[in-house]
Amino acid sequence: MRVKIARRLALTLATLLLTMTGCSNDSETANGIVQFTDGEPVQSGSVEFRSLDDGSRYASKITSRGTFRLSDEDGRVHLPPGNYEVVVVQVVLTEDLAAEAHEHGRTVPRGYADYYTSGLTVTREADDETPLEVVLEPDGP
Repeated sequence: MRVKIARRLALTLATLLLTMTGCSNDSETANGIVQFTDGEPVQSGSVEFRSLDDGSRYASKITSRGTFRLSDEDGRVHLPPGNYEVVVVQVVLTEDLAAEAHEHGRTVPRGYADYYTSGLTVTREADDETPLEVVLEPDGP
């Protein structure tokens, strides 16, 4: 399980690096928010969408306001129409910090970090530019 999460994290980090250095497209279809059912935003981590049609992946870092902007492996910001499985990965390193010094917000349950257990899906229709919403249960899947 740790190897799978490490691989996904490495892929997500590589995608994020490409996003920072690659070209960008101002397509609004890639914008969204990750939040819990009570409306509290996820304040750290990353989100990845995997196409159920062809397996292509789109990833983004999650901002402190819970927002994201997805890009493909080439760093192009967009999300084509289709059906997607979604994972939310959050790595929290806190061993040297007092509880009141943590700034990561509410912890994302581990079940959301794996496509086999997350249960999260999103459908993006053609010409739909409304912000994407990924909603998490506080106790996890």
